[in-house]
Amino acid sequence: MKAVLTTFALLALVSHAAVAGGLKIATVNVRKVFNTWTYSVEIQKRIDKTRETLEQENNDRLSVVNEYRMELNRVRQQFQLNQSTMSEEDKNKVFMELSNLQREALALEQDRRDFLRKSRRRLADEMSTEAKLILDHVMQAAQVYAREKKFDMVIEAGGSTTRGVPLFVHLEGTVDITDQLINRLNENSGN
Repeated sequence: MKAVLTTFALLALVSHAAVAGGLKIATVNVRKVFNTWTYSVEIQKRIDKTRETLEQENNDRLSVVNEYRMELNRVRQQFQLNQSTMSEEDKNKVFMELSNLQREALALEQDRRDFLRKSRRRLADEMSTEAKLILDHVMQAAQVYAREKKFDMVIEAGGSTTRGVPLFVHLEGTVDITDQLINRLNENSGN
């Protein structure tokens, strides 16, 4: 709530300053840039592909673990059916087999969980790094464009409050430069 009040106070000050000083203000929807800039779309595709590969690898590992578990259950069921007619030596062999299967299944499951945890952490780190890089490019492009077009201020207008309400409901006299930034960024993607 305090953040919302602070934001509205800031907006009131900006609006007052804009009227009093004749500030030239632009807006940019950074989320739209993220979703439509060719570079960021390609990064998102790569991250999605990495995520799919990670999930497939996890599913493959889980399949192997499940095969061990099914074999463990099969051996247990077989043992329960035949234990009354088995010799002590045969029972000991089955116990050893059950123990080995159990140990292997647990080790494989732990390995799968470790793999998944580490892979997800690496993916989250990659996503964070890429998002920061993209945001840096967007901010730099906005600053250059604002200087060229002599805007006094550029406001990110795509944000929303924690309740999902747009942060800026109305900004009188502002110019949305989102599409111009997307075009510039797409033109400069090869650099």
